[in-house]
Amino acid sequence: MNKTIRKSSLILFVSLFIFLFICLPFASSKEDGQTITFIAVGDIMMGRHIGKVMKRRGDLYPFMNFTSPFKEADILFANLESTLGDENDKIYFPDKPYNFIAPLTVSKTLKYLGFNVLSLANNHAMDYGADSIVRTGKELAEKGISSFGAGRTLDEARRPSIITKKGVAFGFLGYSNGHSSGVYASGGKAGVVPTELKIIKEDIMKLKGKVDLIVVSLHWGIEYEKYPTMKQRELAHMIIDSGADMILGHHPHVMQGLELYKGKIIAYSLGNFLFDQRHKGTDESFMLKLKYRGDKLDEISLGPVDRFQSFYPRPATGEARRKIMKGLREISAPLNPDPSALQRLGL
Repeated sequence: MNKTIRKSSLILFVSLFIFLFICLPFASSKEDGQTITFIAVGDIMMGRHIGKVMKRRGDLYPFMNFTSPFKEADILFANLESTLGDENDKIYFPDKPYNFIAPLTVSKTLKYLGFNVLSLANNHAMDYGADSIVRTGKELAEKGISSFGAGRTLDEARRPSIITKKGVAFGFLGYSNGHSSGVYASGGKAGVVPTELKIIKEDIMKLKGKVDLIVVSLHWGIEYEKYPTMKQRELAHMIIDSGADMILGHHPHVMQGLELYKGKIIAYSLGNFLFDQRHKGTDESFMLKLKYRGDKLDEISLGPVDRFQSFYPRPATGEARRKIMKGLREISAPLNPDPSALQRLGL
């Protein structure tokens, strides 16, 4: 009897030891203070003129001055402002003035640069129809790049991307305003998720508990305007109040301000990262670089970006850097009545 008890106790002890040996490294990884570097940039569009240049000079040409700043990123985010395919693909909205599509090969370039999560929720996602947006998601996935915000059905488009780094899970949700109702996904129709507070709240509630941090990507606002509208600010605040930890905005093609709301970052527009536009302000943008200790935001820094040959990004230096930082301070100041918020934002 005693031998049986001792044997059972020994088995229990060994089992417990093995369980702790296997599980403790995973259980403690979030609290052990490892640094996670999160970098976000704005719109990337590799079709039209840029696509032609890449065909002649290679897919990496537009990024020749911008590789090393990304090397430290654990998570690298952007808004992909086109689908991937062939320029001979059929345009879905024939009367639309601008339709963007980039070669399938750029998925390799994005992977090489370090991008591991991209929003597809934008007003150009359906330029070449359902097959194109589905193909884009598949092509990115094959290269190990997660995408979100668009899909073959509304349920698929609402599905979050979840990326776990060093024990911390980041969940990404994406929403867009569109030029036509035909852009939006529905029960059995491909498209993007509309920017509707009811949908966003539902998605945040479903994601809570599954991840440590929730990032909401919004394609919104007025093109070429330096400041968000009051409706944007109200919506952003409600999204944060609903449980989001960060909002990353794009679509205006110019920088808009940064706001620190209840300790959470709202980037109303990160500007163009790569785009063939010459409108005033479209040649300036910034990297938002966040460092986390576990799941706690530890440091915020900004990396101004200007353009080589008008379109191609490079880290801004000297007077260009000072100009961009000054502009960011000016447009962010009205959004942050407390001066300490500007300092916290790196401004």
